[in-house]
Amino acid sequence: MRVEELPTFETAGNGNNEPPPNASENNNEQVEPSAPPLLPSYDDVISSTHEDTGESSRNPANNVPTNRQSIDGKPLHIEQQPLLPYSPPTIREGNSVRNADSMTSQEFFRQLEYKRTSKGYSSCDEWLNTDARALRRFFEECNERPRVQVEVVGSHMEDRRTRRETHTRREVVDFKFSLDLTPFIHEKGNIYGVRPNATSEPYDIEQVVESYVKADNVLKEIRVMKKAIWDYDAVRREILQVVKQTGYPHSVAVTFPMSNDCIKVKSHSVVGRMWRHPVTRFLCFISCACLVGWPLERMATQKWRNRLMSDFVVLSAPRDYVAQHADFIKRQISWT
Repeated sequence: MRVEELPTFETAGNGNNEPPPNASENNNEQVEPSAPPLLPSYDDVISSTHEDTGESSRNPANNVPTNRQSIDGKPLHIEQQPLLPYSPPTIREGNSVRNADSMTSQEFFRQLEYKRTSKGYSSCDEWLNTDARALRRFFEECNERPRVQVEVVGSHMEDRRTRRETHTRREVVDFKFSLDLTPFIHEKGNIYGVRPNATSEPYDIEQVVESYVKADNVLKEIRVMKKAIWDYDAVRREILQVVKQTGYPHSVAVTFPMSNDCIKVKSHSVVGRMWRHPVTRFLCFISCACLVGWPLERMATQKWRNRLMSDFVVLSAPRDYVAQHADFIKRQISWT
């Protein structure tokens, strides 16, 4: 039987045929294979990328794991971002985000610069001048019923002689009183676009608001005028008839003064604020600059004048209203 010699292998760093120093001295002893090395954990890999100060620190790109680096089939350094839900368009001003449709009434007015007078609400806030939704919301929130008074005045004319024996004629008021019509007006009003003329279509509210917001006019102004729907002529006739029953011989005037009847939004520009300042108005008046400035202001605001109205219905009929206050009217009438 032929015996072949087994080839010998040289170990690295050792030129002879001696076995490696870690080999067992007993050739007949069986050497157990070593356990496979443990894979590093996710925390060990991440911490090693921050603590290594060798060559990898000089080249930070070597420390960033790619999508192909993984442990047990899981990426090492990939963060899953959740999908954000859809939200309606918002207005961002500085560090704040404002959405007019998602606010309560108190939150909405807390975000605004406005004032309320006897004529109604007015504002020159930038948000209302740049966001059509906020402007429409402001009109709806401020659409309160107007305050209407029924004012009755009885008077007559008399001659008066002065020391120089000259005769003058002056009006003498015999009685004056008012009736409050506001509690009889419906609380909800209807904002609508006015017809330019009898044959044309009414203005669309959305188009009017959008055109105002997009305009670059530094003196622009938009209004919503309120009115109470009632038969005022019938009320005037009924009151005059009650007054005649008392025997009053002189003239009687019945008027209907109204307040809280306007919602106004003005331009937020610096030029517009300066022009509306009382000092500027006074200087224009004494320098006669108002002869040019005021016509220009009227031309600048004419585009949005008388385009939006709000109607409020009076819930009481004229005859019923006067009959309810007939005794009060008779007690107020007196003359000399």
